[in-house]
Amino acid sequence: MHEWPLLIFTLLLQGAVGLTLFLSLACGGDKFAPSTARRMRLPLFSACVLAGVGLLASVFHLGYPLNAFNALRHLSSSWLSREILFASLFLACLGVSFLALLCKLKVVKGLLPIAVLLGLIDVFCMSEIYMRTSVVTWTHFNTLVMFYGSVAIVGGVMFSVVSGAHKSGLLRWAAGAIVAAVLARLLTQIPYMTWLADVGLSDALTFPHQPLTAFRALADCRLAGWILSVIGAVIFVCGAVRAQRGWLFIGGVVLLVAEVLLRFVFFSIH
Repeated sequence: MHEWPLLIFTLLLQGAVGLTLFLSLACGGDKFAPSTARRMRLPLFSACVLAGVGLLASVFHLGYPLNAFNALRHLSSSWLSREILFASLFLACLGVSFLALLCKLKVVKGLLPIAVLLGLIDVFCMSEIYMRTSVVTWTHFNTLVMFYGSVAIVGGVMFSVVSGAHKSGLLRWAAGAIVAAVLARLLTQIPYMTWLADVGLSDALTFPHQPLTAFRALADCRLAGWILSVIGAVIFVCGAVRAQRGWLFIGGVVLLVAEVLLRFVFFSIH
């Protein structure tokens, strides 16, 4: 597959948005009050790294990296231009938040919610890019559900790793968000598969057949991704409820493997 840069970019940036969301919520609680801002350094730095590496990977996908600047010239008509803009603003806001934390030794609370908003808008723009293509397996709202699902899943897993909050009530909320994301994705598969079947039988369209063939050929990989998602979510929830880091780690690894498999399928059908 030649789309590894996009796989890395989408998963890492969506994970960074999710991690920032949970950090923003954590800043309002006693566990992560401004007086204990030192504990926020690693989580916030991790969010910056995820977003930065993700953006770097997206540049390599362009073939000629300097074309990234030209992509910003069509904000009024191009979802790609809007995605690049909001991704850059998201990373910039994260960077300012981290620098403020280092210099002032306190969390500037207003910056993180702004970063979350910018990130969520960017994920929407990212979804629109694929939903407006001629690849039929991308044009369903399933793409939107999958991308926002990764925000909750990858973000929740990263929060459990870097926050050191394995006994925090917020971690249970993160586990709940992961379960909700997995369930929402699975429920979306019902109308999605029905819609794909109808499109595949349509004589009015000629473009869907190659993506549909590839989609069916990757059925085993897709099924493995779904099974691992469910197993990982169950293990992660057990770790969050019992406050056991070992279970959280195992569940997180299984969930991340599932995310890579499902995203691999997503891009391999192109």
